[in-house]
Amino acid sequence: MATRSEPGRRSPVAGLAGLRALMRRSLILRVTVAALVAGAVLITVLLGVVTVTIRESVFSDKRDAVLADAMERVRTAQAVLDAATVTSPDEVAFLAQTQVTSIRGSSAGAGGVGVALRRSGSESSSVAINDLSTDAAMDALVTHDITQAVEDAPAGTLAWRPTQVPASMHSGSGQEPGVLVGTRLSLPVAGQYDVYVLYTLAPEQRLVTVASRAVITAGVGFALVTVLGVWTVTARVLRPVRQTSLAAQRLASGTLSERIEVRGEDELAGLATSFNTMAASLQAQIERYAALSTVQRLFVSDVSHELRTPLTTIRMASDQLYAARTEIEDPLARRSAELLNDQVDRFQTMLTDLLEISRIDSGRVELRVSQEDLREVVRRVLSAVEVHVTASGAQVHLDLGDQPATAQMDVTRVERIVRNLVTNAIEHAEGSVIDVTVATSSNAVALRVRDHGVGMSPDVVAKVFDRFYRAEPSRRRTLGGTGLGLSIALEDAHLHGGTLTAWGWPADGSSFLLVLPRVLGEDGTPGTLTGAPPLEVVPPDAPAVARTSAGHTSAGQWPGPVSRRTGQPGKSARRLNSTLPDPAVRRRGPLQPLDGGAGQDGARPQEQDGARPQEGRSRPGQEEGQ
Repeated sequence: MATRSEPGRRSPVAGLAGLRALMRRSLILRVTVAALVAGAVLITVLLGVVTVTIRESVFSDKRDAVLADAMERVRTAQAVLDAATVTSPDEVAFLAQTQVTSIRGSSAGAGGVGVALRRSGSESSSVAINDLSTDAAMDALVTHDITQAVEDAPAGTLAWRPTQVPASMHSGSGQEPGVLVGTRLSLPVAGQYDVYVLYTLAPEQRLVTVASRAVITAGVGFALVTVLGVWTVTARVLRPVRQTSLAAQRLASGTLSERIEVRGEDELAGLATSFNTMAASLQAQIERYAALSTVQRLFVSDVSHELRTPLTTIRMASDQLYAARTEIEDPLARRSAELLNDQVDRFQTMLTDLLEISRIDSGRVELRVSQEDLREVVRRVLSAVEVHVTASGAQVHLDLGDQPATAQMDVTRVERIVRNLVTNAIEHAEGSVIDVTVATSSNAVALRVRDHGVGMSPDVVAKVFDRFYRAEPSRRRTLGGTGLGLSIALEDAHLHGGTLTAWGWPADGSSFLLVLPRVLGEDGTPGTLTGAPPLEVVPPDAPAVARTSAGHTSAGQWPGPVSRRTGQPGKSARRLNSTLPDPAVRRRGPLQPLDGGAGQDGARPQEQDGARPQEGRSRPGQEEGQ
């Protein structure tokens, strides 16, 4: 059964996980902990070896001293017994008691605390005396083990065993380590008796304890000094690495002038030198790309503006020829007039899109903000493209919701986004159903356009907003266009502070989701999106395997393609733009006339002799709100 921790107290598992996470982030901590563990193991081993060595040395010396003292006491007693002239058991008992007391007193200087006299098991004399001892606790200490050892020992030698001195035999509390020494004594008349002398090792034990504490204290102090030294050395060594890391972060955020001070000639100095060389090269490359981007933008802008005057003249002549085409008797000339009008339409649309891209890249775009209902914008766009919906055979299912989808917006640009998405769906629906859904939240409005046509692969989804991207160049377009529709729509969404994302799956159609904030910033600056989006880019009827494909938007997140005008959204892009002569720092390929306003597969329209605009189609310039 799971246990619940008390409020305000962290569980051990959570604390261990936090420590592991901290160690993964800190090299200094990992090195210090490794040094601490290695030092602790080493010190523990050394302490064990030193303590065992000290104990063995002290106890070995004490044992030798005890055995020498016991041998001296036994020899003295034996000499007295040999010189005594006793005949009766009482006289023998008195003499034995006298020697036991004498041995107890004379051995006290060497640590003797008790003496016991026992009849030998091999003695067969008819005269016997009672067993004697200076303390009753000695009876429990004379075990069969020591008795057998004395029996087996050669004459004139000692047998000994380690033991514990009871608390009743010393002034302290608890038991103390001791040594019990036994040997043979020959009593007059009574024969062979075993004498046992108990020596305490308490002073030696205290000496070993004090020495062990001193060694442990020294070891702990050494470990702390080692850890502190390792921490200090590691921190000093890694300081240049941290400085390099921070410098790399500032360089990545756009501070291209960031450099590291080079000190010395060691490996760290080599790292700083390499970083500075890389930063200088990167700065030069980015500034070169920025200059090229500026030249490209100015070229596109200048050429687009210069082409407007001759295009106006060509437009007027084309309109005249197209209006009078029924009066032209030559079929070839009449067909040429129709083709000329068609291509002038495409040229004008392309020129309009190029001018819009140029204005966006220059950063001089200002929104004309008004309070509008996104549902009304959708209705107007669907009414404008109704003829194309009918011609394609598609069916539009409209779900605008019950609540007003009002928001601050530049209605011309939002209409252009919606028109691009709807036209894109018509182009690729292949006569199937097109679902148009509008939803709202407290701070955002959203539009999702879903078709059930050919669909897109995840690779195409990742590139669908790129300028001049072509997935199927051979695919024929029916609504014309320039191939910049989705790119312009993406920039328009970002100008509002919104997002435009895509999803698709082969043979299961595609979906585009536009999310705009309800309120813009001061003076028409981009608004801010917070919370979960009102809709998901992945439609509810999408296959299960396609829900994890590229382009999927999780609830509460606001991903989307990167703006070509600002680069990566956020502080990094703004700071990078402030340090360069041109905010458009991304390298762009050569301008190519690609497919229509919002090509889902990026297919470039082909020059088809039989292609002509459908009747009732509005001028591209009018569609784009220019």
